[in-house]
Amino acid sequence: MPIRSLTISVIILLLFCPTIVWAETVTLVADEWPPFNATPNTSEEGVLVDVARAVFEKNGIQVSYKLIPWRRAVELTRMGTYHGLIGASKTDAPDFIFPSEELSRNVISFYVRKDSPWVFRNKSDIESVSLGVIAGYDYRQWLLDYIEAHKNEPRKIQVMTGHQPLQRNIMKLLNNRIDAIVDNEAVILHVARRMDVTNQIKLAGHGSEIAYIYIAFSPKHADSQRYARMLSAGVVQLRRTGQLAVILSRYGLKDWK
Repeated sequence: MPIRSLTISVIILLLFCPTIVWAETVTLVADEWPPFNATPNTSEEGVLVDVARAVFEKNGIQVSYKLIPWRRAVELTRMGTYHGLIGASKTDAPDFIFPSEELSRNVISFYVRKDSPWVFRNKSDIESVSLGVIAGYDYRQWLLDYIEAHKNEPRKIQVMTGHQPLQRNIMKLLNNRIDAIVDNEAVILHVARRMDVTNQIKLAGHGSEIAYIYIAFSPKHADSQRYARMLSAGVVQLRRTGQLAVILSRYGLKDWK
């Protein structure tokens, strides 16, 4: 092929197959918590990841999303290794930079085996079961205090660490190694459907306190305030244009406002 023809071909290729050049990259981390954040680089990365991409990429910022165990995610983001923590509440990391707009709301829910008679009606009810929890999660202060007081008593509390902690807690529940689990209801049902065990568990009650879910930014990064403001403005815009409702609907969720 003549050099001139080759040059023209390259120019045409570049015109019709442009490469995005990102001005900067924001790295967001968490453990897996679907449908809020799921498997990276798939068609369903989770609601919070989809919202982050919609907002930041519109502003020329690439989103890098990674899964790591929750306590490590909190500590490494606090140290500045990563920019943002997905799915944080204000009691998870009070020293972080939070947007003014939350990305969902969270009420803790208790689930048991289908044949279990146990029901959560008040705080004292948990004293009669072995409860499966996940290390570092925000379960409201009264439950966190109970976990701390009984963390070395497996007949009352069993704390899960590492990867896929909810899946492993569900398996412990079904294998009669614990009596109940606690988490966000949408998350429990999503994971249970993926495991094909929805018909083996049931809701045993909700907590009464509402917490809000955010993407929170590292106190060590100079750009954290800017990212928080950008994300807040972006969420307002997504809601106004109806794009937020579209993102939520992909995961069977509705706007909380």
